[in-house]
Amino acid sequence: MSREMTSRLIWAFVMVAVIHAVVLFVALPALSHRLAPSYNQNRFADGYDLLAQNLAAGNGYRFYPDTAETLMREPGYPLILAGLMLAFGKSLAVVQITNMLLALVTAFLTILIGRELTPEACSRNSVLLFGPPMLFLFDPGTLIAESRGGVEITFGLLLAVFILSIYRAVRVNRWQDYLISGLVLGFTALVRSTPILFPVFFLLFVLYFDSRRVKKLILFRNITILVLATLAVLSPWIVRNYSLTGKFVPTASVVGVSAQAGQYINEHLFEGKPWWLLDRAASRERDKVAGNLGLPFEDGPGGYYQTFYKSIDEIRFSQYLMGDVINKYKQSPALLVRCLGQNVINFWVAGKTWLATGLNTILQLPYLVFAVIGSIHCYRNGRAKAVSLLLLFIGYFVAVHVPILAQARYSIPLMPLVSILSALGIVSVQERLRTRKNESALVAEHTLAGN
Repeated sequence: MSREMTSRLIWAFVMVAVIHAVVLFVALPALSHRLAPSYNQNRFADGYDLLAQNLAAGNGYRFYPDTAETLMREPGYPLILAGLMLAFGKSLAVVQITNMLLALVTAFLTILIGRELTPEACSRNSVLLFGPPMLFLFDPGTLIAESRGGVEITFGLLLAVFILSIYRAVRVNRWQDYLISGLVLGFTALVRSTPILFPVFFLLFVLYFDSRRVKKLILFRNITILVLATLAVLSPWIVRNYSLTGKFVPTASVVGVSAQAGQYINEHLFEGKPWWLLDRAASRERDKVAGNLGLPFEDGPGGYYQTFYKSIDEIRFSQYLMGDVINKYKQSPALLVRCLGQNVINFWVAGKTWLATGLNTILQLPYLVFAVIGSIHCYRNGRAKAVSLLLLFIGYFVAVHVPILAQARYSIPLMPLVSILSALGIVSVQERLRTRKNESALVAEHTLAGN
């Protein structure tokens, strides 16, 4: 990158950071009284603050001092929150500032990932250079996630780092780079375990695209190193969970709860109630299940989750719920198909109310349309391998949520990657319009010359 381009990039980032801060800390709070019921901004989410408070207070990894140590949430984000609380006290403003800084770093990473997709074009086209960070930073979903004490911004940053690391690993093809990718994936899975199975699909990717230039034995070696590095990072969490429950739990114990909530919501989605009421009704059904199983529990954060007095009861509860969900799908395959189809849409646009879902649709649809156009642009311009890796990860990430539970906020960590493809789509449309304009001008010139 030239010195002039670097200087422009620095000044642009300074200006964008200032504008972004004004929007986040001035404009968004001014709208909070209208948005809060639908988007839950300006508050801590999902009980992460309770876990962090107990960690900071020396009570262990639990929601309440009198309940058992939990496996319900991966420990990465609560540990970060606990560190902030020890340093600054419990302050949502501190978390929001941290989120903003992490979002700015993520925005910069979109430039680096974009250069992996189209290295030559990024050096010539300012839209490809500045478009992805602008699209990401000023996406309303990003701004709302930054205003919350939730995991989305941190998780999105780690996903971007992981994607950048595997691009380098594929390009350079050294075992050391796969080791780094595995370490990054391990830390990412400690925040949210969603990408933990991606190496299986990544192996298929490298076998398809690289088996001709790289020996298969080397490819298998590299993926093995990636997996072992991931497990090495996760091993303290796995050992801790085994010591509590006697079970191998590499992620979190919430999957059964999520599956039950997803099934219940999709089954009753069009009965006239908003999403948040259905979510609460699903929670009350879980209360009944816990009671019938004879598992003593306490209402968790917001009265939504069930927190138990024995760690093993969390596992039993989750396993029972998952088994019940599977049985219902076996009895009604049509319900399974319906839930899968609805979750594909829910993942991108579903909000707490129908109004929020409508707004999400209006805001997300342009990103998705331009992302599709950008992907096609890459395939047509000889970048099939590069864009296939990005699309494989996005597709995998969506597919993990579709059988269980999907909401629009789950798509926020993918927005850095979607923004890159959207910027490519905008450039593709610009080029087509410019080509048509030039063709029209030539036709007009030939017509005048003929006369």
